[in-house]
Amino acid sequence: MPLPTNTSRPSLPYVPTQSLPNNTRYGILTTSMRPPTAEMLDAEFNALTDDVNMLAAAINAVQAGSIPGANDPLNANKVLKTDGANNLSWTYVTNAEIENNAVVEQKLAAQSVTTPKIGDAAVTTQKIAQNAVATNQIIDANVTTAKLADANVTTTKIADANITTAKIANQAVTQGQIANAAVGTNQLIDANVTTPKIADANITTAKIADNAIITAKLNNQAVTTPKISSAGSNLGDVLTSNGAGAASFLANIGKVLQIVSYEDAAFVRNEYDAAASPTNLLSFKTAPFLLRITPRKTNSKIILFYSINVGAYQNQYASITLCKNNLPFKVGQDDPSYKGVTHSIYSQWGRQYSDGQYGCYNFSSIFIDTGVQGTQIVYEIKKAMPYTGINSGYSGGYASVSVMHAIEIDI
Repeated sequence: MPLPTNTSRPSLPYVPTQSLPNNTRYGILTTSMRPPTAEMLDAEFNALTDDVNMLAAAINAVQAGSIPGANDPLNANKVLKTDGANNLSWTYVTNAEIENNAVVEQKLAAQSVTTPKIGDAAVTTQKIAQNAVATNQIIDANVTTAKLADANVTTTKIADANITTAKIANQAVTQGQIANAAVGTNQLIDANVTTPKIADANITTAKIADNAIITAKLNNQAVTTPKISSAGSNLGDVLTSNGAGAASFLANIGKVLQIVSYEDAAFVRNEYDAAASPTNLLSFKTAPFLLRITPRKTNSKIILFYSINVGAYQNQYASITLCKNNLPFKVGQDDPSYKGVTHSIYSQWGRQYSDGQYGCYNFSSIFIDTGVQGTQIVYEIKKAMPYTGINSGYSGGYASVSVMHAIEIDI
């Protein structure tokens, strides 16, 4: 607090503000009727003198310019700060020393808020005045698709002739987006309307000039059967040429649709199957003597030809049966003792070596069959007796070859 300026001598008796030790020293001497000694008086005046000197020093210490640290170069441009607990310090003016809302607009110098002083995303829409962002303030190519509202680029905002081919996505311009007569011939680059840009079935007859489709524009085999008129012809007729540039439909008679062949030259000596019989037909041990054919036309004729060589042990039957799809196909008539087969012979009696023991019997025939388009047929010749072998005599002899052919004819 400030020092008083109206100090006067106190009234008697003086009552000190603070009770101190020895504050009644002279009263005690008066009571005891003793005078103060020189030592007592010197002590009192010396103590009083020291108090005055200390008070002067304290007053001098708080004079402006005499605050501790004021003459330290490290404290230049700093201010004196107190923590409220009688502690002083020198500090720069930081955020902590500035009260909230203390810096007002009038205290900011013009152009003093620069870009680094503005926080990222700190300038919101509400802080930008209407029409404040001009073209110069937008970086080139910086307005992206995501920043454009749907349907926000109108026709008047697009400069004439400013949408180039490279800016149009493939198949982006649909038929509904093209106004009648909007795309003229001049707007089409020569040879630029390619096949992928033309919708299927989109070029109608009226759009093709007379005699505009020439032979060179037709791929080989591009004109299929449904595109050729057969008016006036009969079912099954075929398109033929007269060799002079003209074509016509004629009856299809005798056309060979396909030929399937099978050949077998293998054999097994002493081939024997005890279970083989006309009612239990078995395949040959070498391999099934068969072929497969899938008709290409319903009710076409299949000519089946075969030539098969078989042998048999002496005094035994060499018997075979032609099967179709694993069932007997062509067999003779049954009688009370013998069931019909396709071919059969009995090796000669009374000879030491029969024909079938060291040689072959040949069986061959031609049969006519028919079928259904796409349905496979399996023809197989099976053995009908136990001692029947293929391509050689039963016990020995020279090997031979057997064949089977199926010829499909369109009649």
